Amino acid sequence: MKRIVLLILLTLLLCTPLAADMHDVSISFGHQAGLPNPDGLDLSLGVNVGLSRHSEMSLWGEGQLTPGFMQDGALGLSFSYYFLGDRNTGTYVPGSAINMAINAGMMFTMHNPWDIFIPTTFYVSLTPVTLGSPVLGHRERFMEAGLSYNWAQNRFGFFFSFLRIDWYVRGSWRDFT
Repeated sequence: MKRIVLLILLTLLLCTPLAADMHDVSISFGHQAGLPNPDGLDLSLGVNVGLSRHSEMSLWGEGQLTPGFMQDGALGLSFSYYFLGDRNTGTYVPGSAINMAINAGMMFTMHNPWDIFIPTTFYVSLTPVTLGSPVLGHRERFMEAGLSYNWAQNRFGFFFSFLRIDWYVRGSWRDFT
């Protein structure tokens, strides 16, 4: 498990030079339901790195809050493409403050017959509303919904996130003043 986490972090660090043109990194926090938890609530924490004017990469973790605190969890890696306008212009001029994204990614879970932490679930989702941009320093992503497939258990599922909030630690208006 430590090797997989180290490999993911190394991959994310290798993508960082690609983000140098867009200058944005954010910390993400919010609701997410990618794990099979029909009776409870899950929480997501992550890091987003801008790759271009229209795309970003995210590394996030999801943990179960209820009914059993942190009894189940996942680590995810995703790619998002924003198609209503530039999410970032790379200057002090903000990109589109209202946008829409299509997302694709994979989740590392223990939901497999071998009980090891491996990439088991792939998903595709749509985020119909995002408000904010990197230059503004804050963004909210509403109502992300999509389909997931766990290849190890041969099971389809539903991927949903009601609200995620992104706080930009690099690439916001503070870096251009």
